[in-house]
Amino acid sequence: MTRKKSKKYGKKKAAEKSSNDHSDVKKLAPSQSIEGKSLLIWRTLILMGFIALAFILYGKGLQFGYVLDDKIVITDNSYTKKGFDGVWDLLTTESFEGYFGEQKNLLEGGRYRPLSLVTFAIEHEFFGLNSTVSHVINVLLYGLCAFLAFITLQRLLQEKTKRSKILLSLSFLTALVFLVHPLHTEAVANIKGRDEILAFLFSISTLLFGLKYYDTKKLAYIPAMLICYFLGLLAKENTITFLAIIPFGIVLFRKKAIRNAIRIALYLLGITFIYLVIRYQVIGFLLNGGNTSTDLMNNPFLGMRSIERFSTVMYTLIIYLKLHVVPNQLTHDYYPYHIPIMQLQNIWVILSILIHLAMAGLVFYFWKKKPVIAFALGFYLAAMSIVSNLIVDVGTFMNERFAFTASLGICLLMVYLLQKVADKLPFRQHLVLPSLIAILVIPYSLKTFDRVPAWESALTLNTAAIKVSKNSARANSFMATALFEEYKITTDRATKQALLDKAQPYMLKAVEIHPNYYNGNLMRAGIAAEQYKMNGDLDALLSEFMQVIAIRPDIGYLTEYLKYLNDRADINTMTQFYINASRMILNQNKNLSWSVHYALLGNQINPQNQELRNLLVQGYTRIGRPQDAAKFQ
Repeated sequence: MTRKKSKKYGKKKAAEKSSNDHSDVKKLAPSQSIEGKSLLIWRTLILMGFIALAFILYGKGLQFGYVLDDKIVITDNSYTKKGFDGVWDLLTTESFEGYFGEQKNLLEGGRYRPLSLVTFAIEHEFFGLNSTVSHVINVLLYGLCAFLAFITLQRLLQEKTKRSKILLSLSFLTALVFLVHPLHTEAVANIKGRDEILAFLFSISTLLFGLKYYDTKKLAYIPAMLICYFLGLLAKENTITFLAIIPFGIVLFRKKAIRNAIRIALYLLGITFIYLVIRYQVIGFLLNGGNTSTDLMNNPFLGMRSIERFSTVMYTLIIYLKLHVVPNQLTHDYYPYHIPIMQLQNIWVILSILIHLAMAGLVFYFWKKKPVIAFALGFYLAAMSIVSNLIVDVGTFMNERFAFTASLGICLLMVYLLQKVADKLPFRQHLVLPSLIAILVIPYSLKTFDRVPAWESALTLNTAAIKVSKNSARANSFMATALFEEYKITTDRATKQALLDKAQPYMLKAVEIHPNYYNGNLMRAGIAAEQYKMNGDLDALLSEFMQVIAIRPDIGYLTEYLKYLNDRADINTMTQFYINASRMILNQNKNLSWSVHYALLGNQINPQNQELRNLLVQGYTRIGRPQDAAKFQ
């Protein structure tokens, strides 16, 4: 080789080295890094520290009971309460079947997330309905999630860190910020949130084993990777985004990695296919499909034009970004219409579109220059894609727990940028960087610590939610329900009246926001009935019942209570009520069978009343049952 060629070859090798040397990730020579037994000791200490911090943050919640959707997956789930005997049922049915008694298909694509329910069944086998055990397990798993995030990022970024610097490493600080982030409170403090925790735990483990296989070429890591990925899918469908995240990370941080990244992606694709076949066999859907819900609480985009739907989704995405950085005004309720229907010209919608386009563009711009930035942004966008409502409907506008996995990308980005700021400042980094990180960790920790008590009971949860979700029909209805439940267990008459009076405005707000809301109208009927018991004002009761019937004549509680009144109240008053109700429904020209229903209730106490008989003739005739109509002519 000539000198000229040798020089050219040397430049080429230097360029290759430069192109694969991720200068934004700090590395040291292996001799300077923690290895072997020392590494194991350090990791054990960090694991214990993360778990201890998790218990400090969430310790208040260990004695809390079951709230919100815990009844669907635990307390009222017949399969979960079978213990070991229910495990097969949980694995072979839609996730809500144990609660409803049948597959309801309330949400697009159904729900097949058996793993967390299986863990609840195992708990029930050993401990019965013990919420403390469930809370302890959630917190333990959460601490483990932070630890796995740490060692996975450490391997991904190929960090070689001195003992004195490990606590200032990008991977450790990212995991620390992830651990204290208030946005995770719902997933950890609400027992049902274990599906999010398990999905993250097994997803990040899949990435870890994929990296180990790539780095060591040891075949034993392949089954470990595939098992973790399959378990993640069984925990929650969100894991499927790692089908893109894992090869993306390998290509970014490893030399000449495309071929091996494709091989790993194909392995994962095979498991994805197996999972989707199982899912289809169990519930009959893939990730979408099934009947489109006509219930606004399960389909918040009901009645929206396509452009309104898109604009509203983009608005929620900028809210997600805001909550990742400034997690104030947290709530468990983002149902209609806490998130308002948005238009494309709204400034926040436009800003969201521009920001997310810029984030996608920056992934490619920083691909080689700053791969940490590219990975953080790409990880966030990929993980958020499946819960954004852009691909499949998730049944609500947004939820804080939906951002659980994606938040790791934002935590990584924030810590990385703070490291770069610390590098630029004319002070010692070992003093400056901890101070900058503390600006995140301390407020986030305090907010998490302050947020946890909201999950103590339905009343505390809804009291906290209604301060933020003032325009949510669900939050208002649930607040009224929580006060109503408190009323039922209170014995002092004055306190009971005060609770009813306090519940009524929330109930009225719920039906004002969403007039057709079943739960809101049910609560309106229930409060009216209890007020009647307190004051004996029959006219006020029947007036409230009439307003409910005008919107939701199908409320079963109305029929039950009216039958109760038939045996006790004035016959003439009740007869006139049924005449008015039946005629009102006929005049509305909808739900005509309910006109017959209420006329029949009146006919039971006053069979000779001609007006009721005439209404029955009209009702039966209009619903196409002339033979029944003839009985009352």
